[in-house]
Amino acid sequence: MKKVIIILSIFIAFAFAAEDNNESNAELFHLVQKFIVLNNELKDLNDRSDNNTSIFSEQKTSIKKQKQELLNTLPKVISAQSIDEASIKRFLERKNKLEQEFQKLTTQNFKFAQSKIELSSLELDESFYKSLFELESLFKKTASAKELSALLQNAQSKLQALVEFDLSELKTRLDFKELSIINEAENKLLLKADSYDEILNYLKDNANLLESNFIFARLELQVLIDKINEFAGFDFLNTGKIIISFFILALFYVLNLFLPRLSYFMLVNSFFKHDTDAMSQEEIRAVFIEKNKKPFKLLLFFYALSVCFSIAYYPAPVLISITNVFYIIYAVLFAWLVIQILDSYGVVLLSTLAKKSEKKEVVNLIVKILYFVVVVIAILFVLAHLGFNVSAIIASLGIGGLAVALAAKDVIANFFASLMVSFDDGLNQGDWVEVAGVEGTVVEIGLRKTAIRTFDNALVYVPNSTIMNANITNWSKRRIGRHIKMILGVAYDAKAEQLEQCVKDLKAYLDKSELVAHSEDSALNKNSYKARYRQNLVSINDLEGYKNACYVSLCEFADSSINIELYFYTKAINAKDFREARQVLMLDFMRILEKNGLGFAFPSLSIYVENLKDLKNLDLKNAKA
Repeated sequence: MKKVIIILSIFIAFAFAAEDNNESNAELFHLVQKFIVLNNELKDLNDRSDNNTSIFSEQKTSIKKQKQELLNTLPKVISAQSIDEASIKRFLERKNKLEQEFQKLTTQNFKFAQSKIELSSLELDESFYKSLFELESLFKKTASAKELSALLQNAQSKLQALVEFDLSELKTRLDFKELSIINEAENKLLLKADSYDEILNYLKDNANLLESNFIFARLELQVLIDKINEFAGFDFLNTGKIIISFFILALFYVLNLFLPRLSYFMLVNSFFKHDTDAMSQEEIRAVFIEKNKKPFKLLLFFYALSVCFSIAYYPAPVLISITNVFYIIYAVLFAWLVIQILDSYGVVLLSTLAKKSEKKEVVNLIVKILYFVVVVIAILFVLAHLGFNVSAIIASLGIGGLAVALAAKDVIANFFASLMVSFDDGLNQGDWVEVAGVEGTVVEIGLRKTAIRTFDNALVYVPNSTIMNANITNWSKRRIGRHIKMILGVAYDAKAEQLEQCVKDLKAYLDKSELVAHSEDSALNKNSYKARYRQNLVSINDLEGYKNACYVSLCEFADSSINIELYFYTKAINAKDFREARQVLMLDFMRILEKNGLGFAFPSLSIYVENLKDLKNLDLKNAKA
């Protein structure tokens, strides 16, 4: 409620100011003439300073500031102007008289040139002020920004055509004094044309800020304001505008209270009602409502305030400087709201997409890029409404881009590397990888670096550019087939027949075991028909991550054992299932060896004595001693 009282107090002050301004504003003609004078002073300062821009810089800045103040006041003055029939009649009489005199001049001399410039000046005035009155008429008819821009563009074209005449040939026949007078008059005409064009261009650039409030016009707001003022009977106060503004503030205050609750009700009863895996109601309120409440409330608050300003100045447009302030506030609040939505709604939605696509790192990268894009757009929008030339800023980035690229080449390299890593499918979040000497699980692929959690539970950050230039070993890129190469050492007392039968039994066991990958475990059987066609272009099993080779054979007469080599792949690839499968297989291997009467060898050392007689003599001597 305090906010409402504060806004109302501010509005009352502006309501008084708006009423006073209607009486104290200078006429449109005097405002435009002052603008032309300022342009003339600025031109003189520029001519006197020549190429040294530092001279008269303070005076130039002061003049430009005065010009901007006049331009900001101009829309309000235009909308408040009324047609002075007497002044228009005098102007047309003067113009007609000059046209008649000009028609009588048959010889192109000094008088001809002087009349031509004077007549062009009057035509320039007529075209310019006529366009301003047409602009006022369009505004009162609730015209759109597009219609206003079209009118102003057409007016600029007419002004340009009125000053496109050539007196160069005539000037060659004039003496020095006459030539000086004509040149001075021509320069004043061009200065006036440039000033008029600058004013029209300013109005065209801000046409969106000048367009009429369609809703106010359709609701006949002015009629309602007049009725309330007539009923209240206060001549010193615009009671109608204050009461309507108070009503608008109360309406937005109610919306501020009930919209979050309505949103919560719709989410619970529409989107999460039949979803068994949905979040709890507390989570819905925390994620979807509470997180976005503050920026949403502030957005409603400032929008209500802008509506009150529109009412205060109605039917005239709000001052462009005030409108720009509101646009800047909207840009900041919208950016804040979008970022909060990405952190709430977006996280839930993108999490679902990540589960379906299995490309969590791409989704994560998209979120970060969206944050960056939102902030950049908001900054450019704010700069544009602060008066900066955004096009020039963007163009200057091309000039300074080389210096920035050299200074931040590592940052840029890492950023583009992050795009390559995310879309190249070399590694994904959750993969077990070994890259640049670091082995662990990929936690996150950021814009500059990738986080890897090692098996010692340390978090290591590897620059993305380093990853792009390094060999990547991705242990998670396996569909079926984790390699086991095992050596079974059998004692030397084994017979050849026993070994032969044992090898056959081991091979038969591996061929039938459900824990071991077989020839039918192939990408050609798992994938669609496309895989069979791609097999002619690339080894599809190696591409997709299928391994099913299986070999069992005697491999070596070792120092202490006869070795049987087992070379095969388990179907299980994750750590838990692989270890369990390996344990079952090893126990079964022991049973097969035991079945064939074979035992495992162990490292041993045999000593052979060549002369047994010497050994006996040594034993006798030891006995006597």
